[in-house]
Amino acid sequence: MTKVKFNYNLEKDAWSWVLIAKDKNLWGLNWRDQIEHISDELLEKIEKVSFSRAQKIVERYIKKDLKKEYKNKVIYSEMQALEKSWRMVEKKYFKTLSKITLKPMFTDKFSCYFTTGFMCPYNDKENWFMVSMWHSIPISITTICHEIMHLQFLNYYKDYLKKQGLKKDQIEDLKEFLTFLLNEPEFDNIILSQDNGYPEHNKLRGKLKNIWSKNKDFKKLIDEAIFIIKNKS
Repeated sequence: MTKVKFNYNLEKDAWSWVLIAKDKNLWGLNWRDQIEHISDELLEKIEKVSFSRAQKIVERYIKKDLKKEYKNKVIYSEMQALEKSWRMVEKKYFKTLSKITLKPMFTDKFSCYFTTGFMCPYNDKENWFMVSMWHSIPISITTICHEIMHLQFLNYYKDYLKKQGLKKDQIEDLKEFLTFLLNEPEFDNIILSQDNGYPEHNKLRGKLKNIWSKNKDFKKLIDEAIFIIKNKS
């Protein structure tokens, strides 16, 4: 049975800080809001050096901060609480996701890492993703579902999308459009916090929601989405 393993990794945490600090294109989100945890002094250092060098700087910064015993205990407690809550819906989520995507779960193991930042990136090569220690459990449950949906979709459909002529940025957009599905009745009693997506995607998410409600066929939904994206003015 597919399981999610929860952990904290300093290097990955620092990587996520630098990733967001250096990439200001957040599909309509306010970049400044997402880096609120990074001081102006640290941000200036990150912006002046290479990614790898910035990551080492941030690692030292976070490591020093995590020496605070209370903060360490809070992160560990949050991790335990989130894992306990996730286990209650894990099996149902994977069963539902598999049914909707018309494919079995492509792996039996995902890794979920806590970040001390706000944004929650993922790695589709190693099947891991992040949740923020600053988010509530319902929001983190939605984040887990959101990121795993990305990984499942990309694993099975990325090559198909390329063959249909979609470019990398269009594929990235499409995977974000599709998480509107998490707000559909199929995920009732799993998702307690709405999946809002990104502001720039709201219009097309709405279109795809209407298409889905008519036939609830994932393959047809993807093909309709491809047509819309390729003909978007």
